[in-house]
Amino acid sequence: MSTFRLAIYTPEGTMFNGPVESMTAPGREGRFGVLPHHASMIASLKRGILKAETEGKPVLLLTGEGVLEVSDGDVTVLADSASVAEDTVNADDLLK
Repeated sequence: MSTFRLAIYTPEGTMFNGPVESMTAPGREGRFGVLPHHASMIASLKRGILKAETEGKPVLLLTGEGVLEVSDGDVTVLADSASVAEDTVNADDLLK
């Protein structure tokens, strides 16, 4: 399956950097997805759940506000905060 590189950076450092098959993000204008070979774009992010699929397994991150850029098939996220959630955590509970 085709992949792209997802890199998530916060002021504390790199939160994630690796290949993913797909991802969805909490955009200011609504939730959106990115697949391999996505068109270049820049989007503002609001606080919420960023979900990526890597090797068929979900990776959930609670992200703060920031910006996402898709360029040359790769995705870079600059967020004011991010934390990785455990697989057993209900993603909706993270936002409470």
